[in-house]
Amino acid sequence: MLNTLDINRYLESSLFKIVLDEDGDILDMTEAVKLLMPKDFIPHHISEIFDLSLLQQIEKRLLLSKTETIADQNVLTGFLDVPNKNPEPCYIIYQQYRGRAILTIKIGEQNHKLHQLYESAYVTATMPMALVNESGYIISTNDLFSEIFPDQISKELLHLQDLFNLMVPTSAFAFEEYILKALTQETSTVKMSYTSKGMQSYQDVSLKLDCKTQMFILRIEDITERERLFDQLAHSDQLSTTGEIAASIAHEVRNPMTTLQGFLQLLEHEVTGNAKMYVSVIQDEVKRMNDILNEMLAMSKPAVDEITIFSLSVLVEDVLLLLRPKALLDQINIVNEISAKEPVLIQANPNRIKQVFINLLKNAMEAMSAKGTLSILISETDQESVDIFISDTGVGMKEEMLETIFLPFITDKPGGTGLGLPFVKKTVQEHGGSISVTSEIGEGTVFHLSFPRVSVSL
Repeated sequence: MLNTLDINRYLESSLFKIVLDEDGDILDMTEAVKLLMPKDFIPHHISEIFDLSLLQQIEKRLLLSKTETIADQNVLTGFLDVPNKNPEPCYIIYQQYRGRAILTIKIGEQNHKLHQLYESAYVTATMPMALVNESGYIISTNDLFSEIFPDQISKELLHLQDLFNLMVPTSAFAFEEYILKALTQETSTVKMSYTSKGMQSYQDVSLKLDCKTQMFILRIEDITERERLFDQLAHSDQLSTTGEIAASIAHEVRNPMTTLQGFLQLLEHEVTGNAKMYVSVIQDEVKRMNDILNEMLAMSKPAVDEITIFSLSVLVEDVLLLLRPKALLDQINIVNEISAKEPVLIQANPNRIKQVFINLLKNAMEAMSAKGTLSILISETDQESVDIFISDTGVGMKEEMLETIFLPFITDKPGGTGLGLPFVKKTVQEHGGSISVTSEIGEGTVFHLSFPRVSVSL
């Protein structure tokens, strides 16, 4: 910080610096500034060397400093206007120091180089970027940067450390070491987490020193998708191992379960009264346990057999034929729409894909009350794929539920196993497709499936 430095050493360390008192009188200046002046001209007040606009900006801060403490630094722009010379564009870094003001002037070739740096850094930029001066203050940003930090950019002065206080480093981090690395090495980078409007994102924040202008270039690269992919891969490995163990256990448990079922059937004919009712309850629960085991075993099968080419629209209509009676009973309106010019053919196991649609459509119907609408739209986005949108007007799901909806044993349905949607995702992916879901509380849910399309010529 400035208040720990000797002012004379501070002046000697820079080229274009001027020291002022609170009235704008010039107390001292570096030799470099004196060389900018005409021969035998020694300015005594800032009004002699700056244009009116810049003069007013400086005087405003001098006046404020008499009554209150102002920010450490301000960046001001205007013209250096001295006798017998053409006005020259410049910008000034204004700093307070023990009742004095120190002006650091950036002019001439420095300004030209700064403009070149701005052009090369911003014009072709596809990521948020900013220019940071030697004191760590952000003096310029591109539009993408302003979109991410609109509240901060609206402030007159923003220090790099203030910006970093908005983000959370994902590993051990020291601001001083980060800056030192940018000064001594080519680039300094840290991974940060940033939360805005309830959404968390991840960025690689890099800082690089441009030696020509002595300005730092700050780049912020969004790596959110990459981080989520890594998380999914790690989670996928865990699920794979867990699935193998679960499948092995399911095989072992099913044998004694079969024996238990057999003896319950024998016992059913031997008991009377309340005992018969108890046996019936046990049988129902054993049947439910068997259903869970069968679904777990179905999910653990890696192979996809009985692959054929079939019409997706015909298969969907077959599924709706099964579900329309229940929809009629529950007073649910079904809308089936096909937005495709040619027959929509895919190559898959029709029985497994049929089960996928049964699961999704039944879930949608169970999420709705009477007078609800279940919509199925088959659409061709291009010649390579076909999209299916299954939407309902049900209760919708919270964001936490959406994040775990495809994980095994996660369900909010009474009596549900939590294995239906994991089976759906596994089956869709095994056939080269993809599935995603969006939902809004009180509005409903939309499942989006996509499959590789087979050409009609086949």
